[in-house]
Amino acid sequence: MPSSFRPPIRVLNICVVGLWHQACVLSAAFAEMGHFVVGVGNDEVALNSLRRGKAPLYEPRLDAMLRRNIKAGRLRYTDDFADALANAELVFVAIDTPVTDQDEPELEVVLQAARNIGRFRSGDITLCVTSQVPVGTSEKMAASVRESAGSCDVVYIPEFLRLGEALDTFFHADRFILGAKDLAVANRVADLYRPLQRPVLVTDLRSAEMAKHACNAYLATSISFINEIADICDRLGADAIEVGRAMKSDRRIGPYAFLTPGLGFAGGTLGRDLRALQRLGREQDLRTRLIDAVVSVNGSRAGLVSRKLSATFGSVKGLHIGVLGLTYKPGTSTLRRSMALEIISQLLEDGALVAAFDPLADLSEIDALPPFEISSDPYALAEDCDALVLTTEWTGIRELDFKRLRKAMRGSVFVDTRNLFDPAEMERLGFSYSGIGRGNVRLSAATNSASSGGN
Repeated sequence: MPSSFRPPIRVLNICVVGLWHQACVLSAAFAEMGHFVVGVGNDEVALNSLRRGKAPLYEPRLDAMLRRNIKAGRLRYTDDFADALANAELVFVAIDTPVTDQDEPELEVVLQAARNIGRFRSGDITLCVTSQVPVGTSEKMAASVRESAGSCDVVYIPEFLRLGEALDTFFHADRFILGAKDLAVANRVADLYRPLQRPVLVTDLRSAEMAKHACNAYLATSISFINEIADICDRLGADAIEVGRAMKSDRRIGPYAFLTPGLGFAGGTLGRDLRALQRLGREQDLRTRLIDAVVSVNGSRAGLVSRKLSATFGSVKGLHIGVLGLTYKPGTSTLRRSMALEIISQLLEDGALVAAFDPLADLSEIDALPPFEISSDPYALAEDCDALVLTTEWTGIRELDFKRLRKAMRGSVFVDTRNLFDPAEMERLGFSYSGIGRGNVRLSAATNSASSGGN
């Protein structure tokens, strides 16, 4: 829940354009702070859900906040742009920018939102862009608004909301960044955030846009770096978890550095900014060699599980593989751009038979899922499996009966891509355990599909 915050400097009428994750969180949070908020969009399913106080995807504590503020009369949702914009003092474009399969941003939905704002709102507008867009897009959006409306000041506010902990990352933000050509406009919008008593950085428009690219590119670089270290650790018998811990003790790196080995980054969030920087580099005739390498390293991670299993069994063809966890990340229901689905697709392509279990996954979100089975519970999933692969944890996973899980299996291989469990304890329970970068790239040769069941 939010920490204590001061009353708003001035109660505002706010319009939030968008009905998906970012827009839901911002509209609920602004209303919780005491402002009057109208969310607007034309997704009928999401709209009907939000009117009932239910977000279109799972986010802890968000539904309760939506219901509380709808009941208090501070929050409502509509598909009528003219109604939503009529009294708005600030207009937020908080659309989760779609991406292609190559993480290229598809900007048309964001640009169309700007056109709608200009079409349905007359008079001066303060446009606040929080959608993840390439440098220069905010200016294009403002120009589009001005074609139909009066003057339009634009402020870019990069959002760093994390799925599964979005309310915490809003109310306890490391900082808020606001950029505008006119710093007085940015400071005026910054008054919306100051009651949260978090650091506020005011800068120019393009620096704010670039800050979003740079932050996500830096995080992505850290992930690809530690994953390359992890691959070397696996071959040499070192533990990348311990290596990361040692690195974080260096004050030049710091305790919060993103140095946890694993599968790499998934979804469009980090990839979108890397692709944006690559495109900006091409447009300016600049090489982006480091960013290109980060993308290349990450692109190879989806095949890691199949490679690990092939190192043990010789091939994954014909193996029965159980996958624990499907969602993009823990604490959310979304499957969009999930690394688990990429891993499953690779295993299926290599000839394995795959089943999966996830208590939160919204399977209806994806039109064409890979052809794997869905299990009703983790124990049913483990039946006759040659190997289990943990890809995404969930609340309660540590309380599973691992003896029962092991006994249900035909083999004993457990690949823990989250490094969630203690290797020695998992070995004691009868598993042949493999983490990422834990020094055990080749599992015991005894753990093949002919292995006997658990103890």
